[in-house]
Amino acid sequence: MTIAYDLRYAADHFTGIGTHAYCLLEALVGIPGPERYAVLWNPALTNSRFDFSELRRHPRVDWIERDFGPLGLSSLWNVGRLLRERRPVVYYSPFYLMPFRSGCPCVLTLHDVRPLRLPGGLKFWRRALYHLSMARATGARFIVTASEFSAREMKELSPFEAGRIRVVKLGIPSSRVGLSPRRPAGAPPGAFALVVGINLPHKNLATLAAVWSGFAETPPLHLVAAGPVDPRYPDLRALAGRRTGGRVTSLGRVGEDELEWLYRNATLVLFPTLYEGFGLPMVEAFAHGVPVLASDIPSLREAGEGVARFVGPLDNAAWAGEVCKLASDPEARHSMADAGRVRAAEFTYEHTARATLEVLREAAGVPAGVLSPVIP
Repeated sequence: MTIAYDLRYAADHFTGIGTHAYCLLEALVGIPGPERYAVLWNPALTNSRFDFSELRRHPRVDWIERDFGPLGLSSLWNVGRLLRERRPVVYYSPFYLMPFRSGCPCVLTLHDVRPLRLPGGLKFWRRALYHLSMARATGARFIVTASEFSAREMKELSPFEAGRIRVVKLGIPSSRVGLSPRRPAGAPPGAFALVVGINLPHKNLATLAAVWSGFAETPPLHLVAAGPVDPRYPDLRALAGRRTGGRVTSLGRVGEDELEWLYRNATLVLFPTLYEGFGLPMVEAFAHGVPVLASDIPSLREAGEGVARFVGPLDNAAWAGEVCKLASDPEARHSMADAGRVRAAEFTYEHTARATLEVLREAAGVPAGVLSPVIP
């Protein structure tokens, strides 16, 4: 059977979604079977992270290049027309936009419904577009999400029928395997705590800024933020102000090799987010053997219970106390690192791909249970 796979979301504009789009396809084509993949890509999109050469040469991949942008109404029409021409048995997208008149079952991906739970900060027209997209996505055969928490949120807040929601846990990206770690130019000397992600308000960088401001010029660790910067909002350094004695650094977007260096050299990874569908930076830290201090929210508990330490996302005193405790306790950090590596083994893209393929086969009407077993 032929599966149409929308790889356009592996462009640089889509950070976490792009990583998932690439890593999932890479794992899918590695599963032996009769499936072929008609892969849609737009060569005009910026991709500085992933090497598509092996995917393009794969014997079960039909590489399709079209100048369709990943967003916008025209894209939905164009993708629908392409699907009607190619006639795959099912279409898979790592995003939640539903093509018009696809002529085949569609499986879409929605990692969370944060705009429904936390609508603040979205302009009226963006909220309207999001709700319209949600309404259109109800036409999908299945909606794939990354956690039981997100599935519950969708059942409560979204228009999706509960029977159409499927939970597929994310894997830890393999895209940095084999990379030579490279120290970012702005990385500080000495020990540091790392926070990974964009500077949107729900990422709650303000809590860490307040904590480090409270440490004044004697924090237990330098604080480093890595991730895209939305110009509408202050970055971590601006939030912290001048009271930190230069012990807060915002690197902005970093390369994959630079992020690898940061994970390998961080003393702690901090994850103060208010809302997540899954929490990939946390499990990436587990894989690198870095202790994690995270917000006590359901999705992070789901993935990190018994491994990470959790504190209330807005409890500045608790964050400050736990950072100081862990920074001065190498034995606790070592124990957390070992537990993290064990937990990380549960999050592989082979498992993600096999679970996704079961959903795609179900959407196409293929009997379940005929895939080869997962090899540990």
